[in-house]
Amino acid sequence: MSDIKSHIKISLKNGEQFHYEYILHNRVIKTYQDEKRLIVAVDNTATREFINELKHNFRNLELDFNTLTQKEFDELLRTIANDDPSKITTENIQDRAGIEDLTKLASDAPIINLVNEIILSAVDKKASDIHFEVFENYFRVRFRINGYLQSIGTYPIKLFDAVCARLKVISKLDITQRRLAQDGKVMLNLYDKKLDIRTSTLPTIFGESIVLRLLGLEDSFLDFEKLGFLKKDIELLKKIVNHSYGAFILTGPTGSGKTTTLSALLNTLDSKTKNVITIEDPVEYTIEGINQVQINEKIGYGFGTILRNILRQDPDVIMVGEMRDAETADLALRSAMTGHLVLTTLHTNDSVGSITRLINMGIERYIIESSIIAAAAQRLLRTLCDNCKEAYTPEKAEIALLSKYNITDAKLYRPKGCSKCNNTGFKNRKGIFEIFEFDESIRDLIIQQAPLSKIRKYLNKKGFVSIFEKALQSSAQGIFYIEEVKSVIGEIK
Repeated sequence: MSDIKSHIKISLKNGEQFHYEYILHNRVIKTYQDEKRLIVAVDNTATREFINELKHNFRNLELDFNTLTQKEFDELLRTIANDDPSKITTENIQDRAGIEDLTKLASDAPIINLVNEIILSAVDKKASDIHFEVFENYFRVRFRINGYLQSIGTYPIKLFDAVCARLKVISKLDITQRRLAQDGKVMLNLYDKKLDIRTSTLPTIFGESIVLRLLGLEDSFLDFEKLGFLKKDIELLKKIVNHSYGAFILTGPTGSGKTTTLSALLNTLDSKTKNVITIEDPVEYTIEGINQVQINEKIGYGFGTILRNILRQDPDVIMVGEMRDAETADLALRSAMTGHLVLTTLHTNDSVGSITRLINMGIERYIIESSIIAAAAQRLLRTLCDNCKEAYTPEKAEIALLSKYNITDAKLYRPKGCSKCNNTGFKNRKGIFEIFEFDESIRDLIIQQAPLSKIRKYLNKKGFVSIFEKALQSSAQGIFYIEEVKSVIGEIK
């Protein structure tokens, strides 16, 4: 280790030198320095006091830290001991391209063209997400189309750092940060439309996984009929948003289109005469005339904190992206009781289940029954490709299931695959919804602690049609594949 003793040192502003003993004691190595910037590697045992000491000593420089495991740090020490330390840069810690090279690589025309081509291809294929995934010897690009990932191609590993840097540059992310996850956003003009791109990076063992969420390409989110709502449901939704106070709860799993539906609702509001404020994580659709707030949990700026602040902003309508905890749910519903229209989401299997979910979160029954004006549930299902779908004879179990819901004269189809649907058998997706309005009978049942089965029975007598039954009806018309209906939605017992 004599080379380390003679070569590795960290120079302070006053000229004092830190030698080998200091490096071993504090577990710190200088990996890059220029006139404006210093990068050091430390292992995960570094104390806050020592970090603060370095920041103080190098306060005239931009100081960055690469935190390594103890094993990684020891490997770096061995590497330096057997090499000329003058060659040590961030490349030793961050695998391939050095930070100095990344900006140049990101601006090279071939890389810019490659990234643009991938994004344009995703737009053409109506993909919702683009995945850039790096492995040991290559990286892969996949598109999420109609809810399912499809591989687009693989590329040489030597291009990945440049592609990664390019994506970070356009998303206004820190290209030097590779060990922490980052989130960014960019707006592009494509096909005479504005495309919002939400960027997420995540460190993996071979590099960074990057996912681009493509938003705002289609105008269909403004149209309830295109979303899949029936005319009866649309009339009820318009009635809901005309309330001066109360809560509307939209339920469904992640990726079921809840944010899109709420955005459509917000677009029906007159933002010129109403103060509309949203709390989102993250902001997906930028809506003109509406005050949109993005949460930041890292600094304690969560749903609950923002909601308390919003109530002092004289809002008419509040959209809470998700009621994740009891505090947010309680505050949102109490706000709905005191003169605000609240639109929000909740993770439950169906609309009726939102009642139990809120009770289990600790929300008082009197708050639930007096604040909620309506609840809905939704799913997104792939529609069969009209060009290649093929009819088939249903099995006994399918016939029995359709008969249970009084669905007769059904003609079922299944996916086959052709060039027009990328050999998937499906073409686009459509929303399926169930929605009901709280009336006095439902409020009484909640206060009386009636089981959900009794509430469902009451709704069915009033003509309520569940999301599962609606999907089965569409399957009988050749719109959906019945097997997908059973797997995506499932029957509520």
